[in-house]
Amino acid sequence: MSEYLLIENLILIILSVFIGGIVKGSVGIGMSMFSVPIIAFILPPTKAMMLLCFPVIFTNFLQMDVKKGIGSFRFLPMFLALFLGLLIGGKLILSLSLNFISISIATVIIIFTSLNFFGINLKNLKKANEKILSVIIGFFSGILGGLTTFYAPPIITFLISINLDKEFFIRTTATMYFFASIPLYSSMVYHGLGNYYDLTISLILVIPAIVGQFFGSKVRKKMSNEIFQKLVLIILIIIGFTLLIKNLISLILE
Repeated sequence: MSEYLLIENLILIILSVFIGGIVKGSVGIGMSMFSVPIIAFILPPTKAMMLLCFPVIFTNFLQMDVKKGIGSFRFLPMFLALFLGLLIGGKLILSLSLNFISISIATVIIIFTSLNFFGINLKNLKKANEKILSVIIGFFSGILGGLTTFYAPPIITFLISINLDKEFFIRTTATMYFFASIPLYSSMVYHGLGNYYDLTISLILVIPAIVGQFFGSKVRKKMSNEIFQKLVLIILIIIGFTLLIKNLISLILE
């Protein structure tokens, strides 16, 4: 608890979550990607992840915009496949090379996101083929998430590639993050990676997260769909290269 009482630490944590909220409000993703690495400079990475527990859950609940109801079951099969993959991935974690898996996934993300960025995408994909491909991507994203907690980038790459409207994209990714984050963070607490103090601070951090998200949503409303998609793709490319470099270094040092 003492590390939370240092005023400079508190300021850094609150500021990082606030700016992460702006990113989240602007493009629907990126809060954890922005905030966790900054907080990890002063706290262990697992604590940094736990501090984002309630901000992630609350901001995604808001972006689901549940008052509109369930607008479409279009991606329900993909989400079901995702959860199945998460369960299987959790059981495989002791038998597979995480570095090799992460490098492979990062490479795929970089290649397909780069192609998408330059206009090569799946926007003309037939509905029947879309459903089959979405289930495959959801399943393997779930396996990746069970192994590394890093399940979202392949699905986000796919959703951008089929040219979703930005507001529908926001609601879809928020639904994914919301329902997947509950078992993910519950598992972390169950395995002792978070405690009462972490969760208390996390609950307080909902305030700067939501305020940041509010300002970010104002920015999003002024974006065209094309600019919005380009920003998401840039974030995905950054995630891909970060994951690739991190795991290449780990592989070399083994």
